[in-house]
Amino acid sequence: MKFNLIFLVFLAISCTTSGDIHGQEVEKTALDSLKKEIKALADESLCSDENTCYSVGFGSKPCGGFWEYLVYSNSIEVVDFLAKIQDYNELEKKYNVKYNILSDCFLVMPPKETICENGKCKAVYQE
Repeated sequence: MKFNLIFLVFLAISCTTSGDIHGQEVEKTALDSLKKEIKALADESLCSDENTCYSVGFGSKPCGGFWEYLVYSNSIEVVDFLAKIQDYNELEKKYNVKYNILSDCFLVMPPKETICENGKCKAVYQE
């Protein structure tokens, strides 16, 4: 499933012209679908004494940096999860360039730490 969806997103980005509104909508829908899949995987992860929490930068802001940080644990297939995030970030970056997408240039900082609370990973940004 991972490779099929990533291939479709890449194909959509590669095959449309920059002035094609329909093509842009198709690419955005594919990106949104991959984003939803990645967030669902992060939400499925559970933490415990055996499963540690981590955070990872997610998305590609047009000005640079990430849109957010996702928290997850090693209770999921981490290698595949991180590969999907890397693919998503690269595809969104290409999408932003191709369609001249703008955003704020606010730098999103990573969490200070990640903790396990009631079996779910949580990001902590302040003391």
